[in-house]
Amino acid sequence: LYLAIGIAASIIGALPFGLVNLSVLQSAVNKGIRSTLPVSTGASVVEIGYGMAGIFAGKFIWEYTHNNLWFHIISASILLATGVVFFIRKSKFEFNFNPTFGGFSYGVLLNLLSLQVLAYWIIAGSILSSAGLLPHAPATIVIFLTGIAMGKMGTLWAYAFFGKEIIGRSERISRNINRLVGVILMLVAAVVMVKGFM
Repeated sequence: LYLAIGIAASIIGALPFGLVNLSVLQSAVNKGIRSTLPVSTGASVVEIGYGMAGIFAGKFIWEYTHNNLWFHIISASILLATGVVFFIRKSKFEFNFNPTFGGFSYGVLLNLLSLQVLAYWIIAGSILSSAGLLPHAPATIVIFLTGIAMGKMGTLWAYAFFGKEIIGRSERISRNINRLVGVILMLVAAVVMVKGFM
């Protein structure tokens, strides 16, 4: 269960176009799919760290706010607004066909610069904690973090494998991904609001 939760949460967070995804696309198209492994691995290592932060921050936030109705209202409002923005926004897809950087350290740096990913994991951690789906024992935490790494790597490899097709249909794919993430966020907002009144 914790492996599946980690994989699913990681995929949702990794789907929208971002610094790491675009870098993987660039490497795959310019240097081949194998060249994306170091970048993907570096990004996944950072993702594990973000997942750890999400576990502890999520538990802390939930413990001190789960009886606070206003926290649920504010959280649901933020999630709903973010979901609406994702659903209606138009992404600008910019692709560099001559990348000059790459490798493990580059993947680490790109994911460290993606602070929205850290914010995502803190929010995801608090939501999973409220649903009683965060791991507690060391063994289950390791399993959960393994799922996060698998979800991140799997998503990035999918970007690499379908690189040319994604670039050819970038605007449509980006729009559909954004809509999917928007719907998921709006559904989560509804669940958070319902739990606030229970």
